[in-house]
Amino acid sequence: DGGQDLYIQPEKFHEQFAADVPAAQASLMAATQRPVADAALAEPSGTAAWKTIPSYSIYGSADRNIPPAVMKFMAERADSVKTIVVEGASHALMVSHPAEVTSLIEE
Repeated sequence: DGGQDLYIQPEKFHEQFAADVPAAQASLMAATQRPVADAALAEPSGTAAWKTIPSYSIYGSADRNIPPAVMKFMAERADSVKTIVVEGASHALMVSHPAEVTSLIEE
């Protein structure tokens, strides 16, 4: 048992998770989101891969799920090889800014 399932309320999804995604697309994303078990957010993950594997980071300056300051801290702690901050991007930047995400992955 993973405990309680967590999800973003559909009526809040666009603003909270995908503010820079068109409303119709965000509505579809809200309706098809998969819940995450609260245990996945609470239990230790084990040895941090970023300690031995080069890390790259990309995040949005307007992320409302994980504060950009936290994302910056994590990138710096991991000694990120490259960090890209996409101005105005939400947590769903892989949807709203696919070219930037793809470019970083291809590096």
